Parts: sequence; structure tokens; C-alpha cells
Amino acid sequence: MSKDRTWFLIGKKLAGEASGEELSELEGLLRSDPDMHYALQNITDLWSLPMPINNDAEEAFNRHVNRLKEATKDWDHRESPEDRPDNTTTQNRSRKKLLIVSMAVAVLMIATIYWYYAVTKRETTTRPSLAAQTVEKNEVSTHNGSKTTINLPDGSKVWLNAGSVLTYDKNFGGDIREVALSGEAYFEVIPAITPGTTQKVPFVIHTQQIDIRVLGTAFNVKAYPGDKQTETSLIHGKVEVLLHDRPEKKFTLRPNEKLVVVNDVSSAAAINKSTTNNQPFVSISKLTYAPADSLVIETAWVQNKLVFDDESFLEIAEKMERWYNVEIVFKDVKKQTLHFSGSFTNETIQQALDGLSVSAPFHYSMQGNKITIGR
Repeated sequence: MSKDRTWFLIGKKLAGEASGEELSELEGLLRSDPDMHYALQNITDLWSLPMPINNDAEEAFNRHVNRLKEATKDWDHRESPEDRPDNTTTQNRSRKKLLIVSMAVAVLMIATIYWYYAVTKRETTTRPSLAAQTVEKNEVSTHNGSKTTINLPDGSKVWLNAGSVLTYDKNFGGDIREVALSGEAYFEVIPAITPGTTQKVPFVIHTQQIDIRVLGTAFNVKAYPGDKQTETSLIHGKVEVLLHDRPEKKFTLRPNEKLVVVNDVSSAAAINKSTTNNQPFVSISKLTYAPADSLVIETAWVQNKLVFDDESFLEIAEKMERWYNVEIVFKDVKKQTLHFSGSFTNETIQQALDGLSVSAPFHYSMQGNKITIGR
């Protein structure tokens, strides 16, 4: 049993997969059986030989077997029975034969692995790997200044906000329904049952920071690349949110709740002084309603309304850039901290900026789609 364990550990060492504990165990086994040191040295010599560049694996295999025969022949004649006392000749001969047999088995095993690796390497150079055989995807995207609606194959409906991308497999459905989102989308997911069972089919949304798992519900996900935070807002139903950086913990949302993940750890630390271990800051709060008409601000865009409540000019400018397909720069950075509340539906960008300037005076200039905010 110890011999088998020794060969197993030698194999892991040669493959570079042995842990520190296994290497220590191997050293102990070799100390208890010094003859194995010679076996290990021969196998290591064989293993370190370069891979034949002509891909002639069979020739390499035969070459190793012949080398084995020569090595064992030379070793068998290294000592003759006449060199030892009669009472030890039989014992040494038996011991030598046992070690030779062990060596033969081990080296044959290594040579076989070598041969298999060479053949496998040769085949993979002429055959595409499984990783390269990607599943075909459907992709729906929107430019800044535009929105769209998607009907998924299962009957679920998705509203895609400006500057967003939604992808899903062409064979969408089956045991699991998965989509990937970059940007913002509102989902109305219908329940689905696996055919022939009573098992519900989950619906999973993958974003850069989080995954959201649902069964049948309506909710909004805002996950724009470069944004300071990722948001999930639940209207009705129930969702589970899993953070990529904290997979051991799940967050469950109830209706009228919003989960916010601060993407930048440094920003999270500024928000919450207790944030440690470089973990993303997470908060759960109630949805925000516009004072005028009790409209849910997080999902107002689905009704073609740009709504904001006591937000900084910098935050509003980011929304306006996507909404109107413009670029806004602040020549006067102090204006970024101005706060506004309001709602726009059919207003042009000029009308929207004029409306904001009534509440807090500022000047702006516009050249093409670039807007500069000044004093």
C-alpha cells in the first residue's frame, strides 16, 4: 500500500500538482525506503526529456521502453553474487528483482503518460477545443438617446434603457433561463415550469457586479459600466441577489425594496467608515417616489420620463447624456454639486437645461452634441 502511495505522490510531483503536505509526505516515504530514490531519479530523467517536436509519439514511446531495458540490464550486472557473502546473495537478488519490477512498472507508466500527452497535444492542435466552441448568442443593444422593448422566447418582457446591451443564448430556456445585462433594463418575468415536472425554471440576470435570480416578478436592474453603483429595484414578486465578490451571502428583496452595491471600494469606504476587507458596500432601502405624482423614480424611464429627486447636477448630467445622446462637461466644477428635483418627458435638451437653470442659475453653451456648463 505504501508503494502505491509513493508512486501516486511521485506522479503528482512530476505533474506539478502536489501540495506542500503531499511533498512532505513523499519525502517521509522516501526516507523510509531509500531504494525508491533511485527509481525517482530515473523517472525524473525520463519526465524531463523534451517533447518531440515532430509529434512522432509512438517513436518516443518505443525509445523510452528501450532505454528502460538498457537501464535494467546495466543495473542487473552492476553487482555479481560473487561480490557478496553467500548468506546475503539470495536476499539481495530478491530485493533487486523486486525493485527492478517496480521500476519497470513505474517507468512504463510514465512512458505511457508521455505517449498519451504527445498524442493528445498533437490532436488538440488540429481540432478546435471545447472552450472555443461558444454557444451562439442573441444580442440586443440601444444607443444613447434610444430605448427598446424585447419579448424573450419564454414570454418574458424586457424594456432596455439607453446605452444598454442584453445578450442571451439562441437556445434560451430549458432548465434555466439566463441573460447578461450591461446597462439598465426593466424585467417582467413570467413563471415557467420544466416540461413533465412541477419544477419552476429560474430566470437569472448576470451583470458585472451581481447576479439576480427570480422565478416570476417585475423589477429594474441598473448596471452601467463605469457607474459608481449597481442597483436592483423590486416592484413585485421576490428576487435573490448574489454578489460576485461575496458569493457566500445572498440578499433577498421584497416588493418596494431596492438593493444598492457600491462598485468602487474607495467610494464605499467614504460612504460607510466601517467597510473593511475590500468588500463592496451593500444597502437595502425603500424605492423612491416622486412627490408630485407618486411615480416610482427608479422605473420612471419605462414610462418615458426622466425623473430625479434631490440629485446632484453631476448625477443628473450622467442621466441626461444617455437620455439625450449628448456629452456634458463642467467648465465650472462647483456646479456639479448643485442639487435639483424635476421631471422631463418630451422636453428637448435645451428646454431641460433652461428649466434647471431657473432653480439654480448657471450658463451653458452647446456645440453639436457637446454641452459645456459654466458660470
